[in-house]
Amino acid sequence: MTRAPANVPFGEGEDVVEPPPHHPRYPLTVGLRGVAALAIIIGHAWFFTGGFGGFTASLPNRIVVRWDGVVALFFMLSAFLLYRPMIAHRVGGPEAPTVSAYAWRRFLRLYPAYWAALTVLAIVPGLYGVFSHNWWAFYSLIDFLDVENLHSVCPATDEFLCGLPQSWTLGIDMTFYVMLPFYAAFTTFFLRRVAPRRGMAIELGLLLVLAAAALAVGGPPFDLRDDAWFRYSFLGNFYWFALGLGLAVISVVYSQAAVKPRPLRFVAARPGLCWAGGLAIYAATVFVFSDVPFVFGFNTAEYVWLNLMQGVGATLLFLPAVFANPNRGVPARVLGHPFLMWVGVISYGLLLWHGTVAVTLGALGAEQGYWTVLIGEIVVAVPLAMLSYRLVERPLMKLKYRSLREVMAERRQRRERVPEAGA
Repeated sequence: MTRAPANVPFGEGEDVVEPPPHHPRYPLTVGLRGVAALAIIIGHAWFFTGGFGGFTASLPNRIVVRWDGVVALFFMLSAFLLYRPMIAHRVGGPEAPTVSAYAWRRFLRLYPAYWAALTVLAIVPGLYGVFSHNWWAFYSLIDFLDVENLHSVCPATDEFLCGLPQSWTLGIDMTFYVMLPFYAAFTTFFLRRVAPRRGMAIELGLLLVLAAAALAVGGPPFDLRDDAWFRYSFLGNFYWFALGLGLAVISVVYSQAAVKPRPLRFVAARPGLCWAGGLAIYAATVFVFSDVPFVFGFNTAEYVWLNLMQGVGATLLFLPAVFANPNRGVPARVLGHPFLMWVGVISYGLLLWHGTVAVTLGALGAEQGYWTVLIGEIVVAVPLAMLSYRLVERPLMKLKYRSLREVMAERRQRRERVPEAGA
């Protein structure tokens, strides 16, 4: 089983990042999530203050806008970490979690902390739509699937205070969570009598076809990118998920191989070159593509090429987190740094709380500049994220693999072991 880096004091054994019982941990993915979370906080401060000197084509603006590719990392992480336990049994690994157990864990991870943030922020500083007759859409994370109708309860001039604007990624994740058990059941059924490596080739081919189809139907003649149900569901973002699913398949098939294939040995031996390649691709996107986020203003060819390049770049950044040694080397020193691990563990709370802070300080007519908004995000959102983690996420995620009765019994046992004062 993969061990956590020895230099990580925070996040070790945390229920929020623990895999299903008997399945390996990938601790460096926590640090990778921390990197992506920091990029999003910095990027949103830039976006909600109108860029550096406006949304011009200046180099600083181009550098930040192409950070939109970090969204791919979040979706890849979800796909890899959730799908791998579902298929490990194909090569004699631990059994897959039951669908009911999987659904319970996803519910605990996604909804309670989101409900808490949505409700509090709807009261202070005040969000539109949350307490309207469309409340059910906001609380269920389906509001972006029919954004034109369900967000009609919000003033058009205050669109960024209509629920949580950053929750569009959470809605996409939610649709993926629902789809994944069906996909896993489908592939497991049809590959049940196929040798693991041949099955890997078949499934990678299937994922290639599905990812290509998802990219293709976004453009003419279908133009599904314009439809909210496509853009804000796993369908419009399946390319990102497919990359994580494919890496999960590769990881499972070669998990017990005495000799790993040459590409995986290269990643383990030269992780720095993988990251250099990913950063080089990112640099290319900065100069090649328009200085607007990928959801705006691109024709079909530009949209497809940008997605392809960002997908390859994100994969190169992702590979060392799951295939390199988590206890030593460059990935362990960087992604295993205590600060990044800490940010990764509270990253969900940061995602939930920081957006409204940034909007309130920097958008919709506010006068605050970039640094004020960025510092405000940190000063306000970080403590709230820590409270969310300590009071909501961590206590509830203790129920991921144990019943409430077991958790309470364990707590009583700990209290009984504490010696009395003066003993």
